[in-house]
Amino acid sequence: MYFFSELQEKKVLDKHGRLVGKLQDIAVKWGHGFPRSESLRVYRTRRGRRETAVVPWEWVSSLSRDGVTLSCERDAVWKSEFQPEGLWLGRNLLDRQIVDLNGYKVVRVNDLRLAESNSHLTLTGVDVSQRALLRRLGLERMVRAVARLGIDIPERTIPWNFVAPLEVSQAGLRLTVTQSQLGEMHPTDLADILEQLDAGQRGRLLDLLDAFTAAQSLSEVEPEMQAEVIEGLAETRASNLLEIMPPDEAADILGHLPRDKAERLLNMMGVKEAKLIRDLLGYAEDTAGGKMTPEFLAVLSSYTAGECIDFLRSKAPDAETLYYVYVVDDEGRLKGVVSLRDLLTVDPEERVEEFMRRDVISVNLDDDQEAVAEVMARYNLLALPVVDDDNLLKGIITVDDVIDVLREEVMEDLSYLGGLELAEAGLATSLRSRLPSLAVTLLGGSLCALVLMLFEGRPIPLVSLAFFIPLVLRAAQDVGLVSQAVILERLGGVEASVKEVARLAWREFRLVFLISCGLAFLGGAAAFLWRGYLRLGLVLGFTLLSSIPLGGMLGMIFALVSQRVTGELHFVQARLSGFLMSLTSLAIYLGLATALLSGHAP
Repeated sequence: MYFFSELQEKKVLDKHGRLVGKLQDIAVKWGHGFPRSESLRVYRTRRGRRETAVVPWEWVSSLSRDGVTLSCERDAVWKSEFQPEGLWLGRNLLDRQIVDLNGYKVVRVNDLRLAESNSHLTLTGVDVSQRALLRRLGLERMVRAVARLGIDIPERTIPWNFVAPLEVSQAGLRLTVTQSQLGEMHPTDLADILEQLDAGQRGRLLDLLDAFTAAQSLSEVEPEMQAEVIEGLAETRASNLLEIMPPDEAADILGHLPRDKAERLLNMMGVKEAKLIRDLLGYAEDTAGGKMTPEFLAVLSSYTAGECIDFLRSKAPDAETLYYVYVVDDEGRLKGVVSLRDLLTVDPEERVEEFMRRDVISVNLDDDQEAVAEVMARYNLLALPVVDDDNLLKGIITVDDVIDVLREEVMEDLSYLGGLELAEAGLATSLRSRLPSLAVTLLGGSLCALVLMLFEGRPIPLVSLAFFIPLVLRAAQDVGLVSQAVILERLGGVEASVKEVARLAWREFRLVFLISCGLAFLGGAAAFLWRGYLRLGLVLGFTLLSSIPLGGMLGMIFALVSQRVTGELHFVQARLSGFLMSLTSLAIYLGLATALLSGHAP
């Protein structure tokens, strides 16, 4: 077994042992099974010029890691006019991207594994490990020495039958991932591959897929990347894919495109599909209307169970889901809902309005997406109807859409607590989103320094007090941030009544107060035992007892305010609340020290 890097640049000798040149590359014959060596390219440098020659593999008499020996004269090599038709390993595969059909990843070829069989070399796999790079740098001995110390750098070789080059082009030869290889993949796996490619490669890969499979795969791509993929496609191809996709997903993508680009794509679609998408684009993205799909199944209340089943057979392919069948009147108002189980178990002649559930759980077009998620979770629904103010059924929201909503809201809450947008894109956007919170941090540090300066001339032991300043600053801040997170999690963006908020705040405050009592006792005792100075222990204990509940209250207040305020406050609330907690804790600490320690040396 050889690696291509072990043979490249090795000496090539003729049958008399004379130096012909060095091995530059090996060509393999592409076909069914594993590629087999067909020729090799030799090079030499004469009078400052590089010369190359290609000889058939049949001229190779022996092969080793020290070099290649040919069965011909040296002059015959440089007179050879052999024209290879195979694939060059070094030029066409090494350092190129390939698709790992087993792991569904795009990986880089760092080396190539070759096996000797019937006087030929067979390409058996590709090495994508870091060890292959070290081998190519001539550091294989170092890797072996490190391995003896128990630090192993493993090889990772993918068998050739699980490999597909993304694209290889040369005269008379063009190899790509084939449609049959892609057709065996799940759309989610194809989406993983698409996300790892650049714009040009994505387009070429999507061109190999039929429109339906391409649309399915695009639906599984991360939302922030879908618009980027569409922008990289020809407009005709992009409009076809968007037309096939569910309208709600197509609307989400178009909503992230420039307005003129989105309008051109809509104008290229069918009238019916374009109208559905335009209607969805009219709703705010974070509302029920923006998340719903207009592809649902609804029957008239006058239908019988048998007529309803016949209707489902004809309309099911166009529906988003078949979890529930909604019942409407002649004007499209939502009247009830039936399940498939109900339809299959009742008399086929029984009218739907006689066995439908009339207390339908629904949401309004303008309801916030978090409220929608809360309703679906509370009632364990797989789909939720969306109605307007007149109770006209406009669409449904399915459970997979709610999962996306929950993920968005979790990321949003983490962004608020972290003081930045986690879904940042680009250096300028990242810098702009972090500047407000960093500015608050700088302001807070400056004001804390100012507070210390104000107490600089007071007759208090600042050196002894300084040892406990980190505890004073962090205790209230950490407890307050936890309270802030608890409020955000419990409310979950839902409009709660004043009574519910008060009950939640009182429960959290009681817990924070108990924590402050415990920390005040332990901190005060530690300060007393450290210096044997009772007054210092009292200062620290009373500080923690008052500052920690105050920090918890500030955290809860900021969480409640942030629920009702939009804009930059969301992304500075954690830093702003933390800065106020630290500032007030430091002021309380130094104020108590002035009151209890002035004129009393430890």
